[in-house]
Amino acid sequence: MQPPMAMPGIPGMQPNTLGPPGTPAIPYSPHAGTQVSTPSKIDPTQIPRPMTEASVIIYDTRQGGQATIPPAASSEFIVKDTGNCSPRLMRCTVNQIPCTGDVLTTSAMPLALMVQPFALPHPSEEPIQLVDFGEMGPIRCSRCKAYINPFMRFVDQGRHFICNLCGFRNDTPRDYMCNLGPDGRRRDADDRPELCRGTVEFVATKEFLVRDPMPAVYFFLIDVSMNAIQTGATAAACSAIAQAISDLPEGPRTMVGIATFDSAIHFYSLKRAQQQPLMLIVPDVQDVYTPLQTDLILPVSECRENLEQLLESIPNMFENNRVADSAFGAAMKAGFLAIKSTGGKLLVFQSVLPSLGVGSLSAREAEGRSNVTTGDKEAHKLLQPVDNTLKTMALEFAEYQVCVDVFLTTQSYVDIASISVVPQTTGGRVYYYYPFSALSDPAKLFNDLRWNISRPQGFEAVMRVRCSQGLQVQDYFGNFCKRVPTDIDLPAIDSDKTVMVTFKHDDKLQENAECGFQCALLYTTVYGQRRIRVINLSLSCTSLLSNLFRYADLETQFACFLKQAANGIPTSPLPRIRDEATNTCINILQSYRKHCASVTSSGQLILPEALKLLPLYTLALVKSVGLRTDGRLDERSYWMSIVSSISVVLAVPLVFPRLIPIHDLTSRADDDTLIPSSLMLNSENVQEDGVYLLENGEDGLIYVGNMVNPATLEQIFGVSSLAALPVQLVLEQFDNELSRKVNEVVNEIRRQRCSYLRLRLCRRGEPSGDFFRSFLIEDKAPGVFSYVEFLVHVHRQIQSKMM
Repeated sequence: MQPPMAMPGIPGMQPNTLGPPGTPAIPYSPHAGTQVSTPSKIDPTQIPRPMTEASVIIYDTRQGGQATIPPAASSEFIVKDTGNCSPRLMRCTVNQIPCTGDVLTTSAMPLALMVQPFALPHPSEEPIQLVDFGEMGPIRCSRCKAYINPFMRFVDQGRHFICNLCGFRNDTPRDYMCNLGPDGRRRDADDRPELCRGTVEFVATKEFLVRDPMPAVYFFLIDVSMNAIQTGATAAACSAIAQAISDLPEGPRTMVGIATFDSAIHFYSLKRAQQQPLMLIVPDVQDVYTPLQTDLILPVSECRENLEQLLESIPNMFENNRVADSAFGAAMKAGFLAIKSTGGKLLVFQSVLPSLGVGSLSAREAEGRSNVTTGDKEAHKLLQPVDNTLKTMALEFAEYQVCVDVFLTTQSYVDIASISVVPQTTGGRVYYYYPFSALSDPAKLFNDLRWNISRPQGFEAVMRVRCSQGLQVQDYFGNFCKRVPTDIDLPAIDSDKTVMVTFKHDDKLQENAECGFQCALLYTTVYGQRRIRVINLSLSCTSLLSNLFRYADLETQFACFLKQAANGIPTSPLPRIRDEATNTCINILQSYRKHCASVTSSGQLILPEALKLLPLYTLALVKSVGLRTDGRLDERSYWMSIVSSISVVLAVPLVFPRLIPIHDLTSRADDDTLIPSSLMLNSENVQEDGVYLLENGEDGLIYVGNMVNPATLEQIFGVSSLAALPVQLVLEQFDNELSRKVNEVVNEIRRQRCSYLRLRLCRRGEPSGDFFRSFLIEDKAPGVFSYVEFLVHVHRQIQSKMM
């Protein structure tokens, strides 16, 4: 945490070093905060902006018997699990828990966990330990069913243990007895991962099995309607699948199947004995069925050659297809029926608006376009699914452990608001390539598919979060299906998916005690083992409002606000969502000003140190693609679908991107970090003789100024004039140092974001240039504040509330 920042002309406050023993000393004054001078005198160079942490942080999750404050999600850190879980797996909006609901309400902050059970570790971190209790199964509290963890206290020479969540006194199983040391801990605690690590994985016993663990099943569905063939989308999908087959989990339990569809559905039998795959056509797209073949799904090892041959021939088989219709819903239903007995993943490649059969949709965007601009109060309804057909289908898919991912390779409106319900309910996601380019998008399509099937993931999962008495789970948000109030069902869960869990008080927590949270995820590995991943976090309780602000986690709170805003878009007009986001920020800062700040001149805006960037990120949210009035319906629906399961580390960049100059990379020393420091998001930093990359984890916008040196254009793009720049960008590596460094930067960002950035050229005076500039958050935009103006607005609102 930075020491409190005082603006010019304001005496600096002396930070005191306060903190529980064993926690890193935190520069802090009881009323520490960033002070911004009177509105008329705000100096744009002195307002709070993000600082990049250059060095790698070594982070112990607990020290001296206390939780330590996790580093910022965006920093690079190596976790040593010393009792609490890695903050990558689970982090809280506040790092001390308010003792009462009143304290929480007064703070105006949310109480929520972001849980990312398969988050990628840093390469230098130790792997999660696997613990096998044999037939006995993992030790659990007999009352609340919490799993054994480092915060359960053993008493009576180890004969009993007291649950840290519900307080129940349990008998220790005879086989698990161990004497206690003089410190009251079991003598074997440091040798047992479940007693000293925040995260462990247990081998699941038979009681956790409803059926045999499912195999890894992948069923590909490819749109071969006229539009998909003519735009090259079908060929790109077939090529991506053919290249990705080698990334499927190895072993006899990995199964594949494939079908194509237009106005009918075409299955393929991939038996090795046949000279070529046999096509089986299902013409009924209302009452869907699957052919009576048992060999629609086969082990990869038995059908790989036939599958590769088929993928090569599909674009040619349908090259003269004149069927414009697409039976997307029926194709999904048919694919589901084919893998219903096992469960698995449906990977659907879709290019046009589904127009036929069950779940068909109509072009709502035309009516939407005329309504949105006139400020129609009902416009948000176009961001809701058109009806319940696809939702009902998705619930059935989820029940049989079928996860759907949809790859939309399109050049027109496809009604993502309706389509996205299926991936969202089944633990999948939407991928969106608009407008699809056969030149620049196939590489991204392949990389997205390859990461989808090769990243850490699990199948047929059930997740439950438990917490200490005094709190209760309020709700879950994310991509899952919920049948009972306490659990969520995830046909699939992977390293990119985050679930938000909100809490409310139902009683008081004890001052200076600890509040425990435990996430238990029962799942099947891709190799067919049943496991229980248990993630624990124990935080101190406080009744001091100042501690809540001092230990607030900005990025986690912002991820929470982002998800809440996205959640409200389909049911509220956009101006209301923008106002709610702004008011959330104002209410938090006003609570700090009223209850925690020392009496200062009313001409100062005082920001709590931990949340000093909240106004900047709130402004970025208000200006984001999801909350802008302009923009296409599908763009906003796609944004909402991403936010639904976005991680803490990607939440901020989605709306507050990185801006990096790439024209002068060769002037940097080789020992500098690979990626240059990012520039502030304002037009003063974008010169017309420069080339800039702006990335938000999804897209990479490359802005080329109108006065760029022709030699720079030649080195990066292989052309010598602006007029020769391609409309569709494929970033190549040429034989020069600048080109090599540009490629290194882009590849490093792709690695960091686990996303193959979709690159797009932007030029001044073109719509692409206007789109680029809409991400310069600090600038004034039509009808929206600049950053300085927004700070003034927030300050005035706080002043009026204080009167």
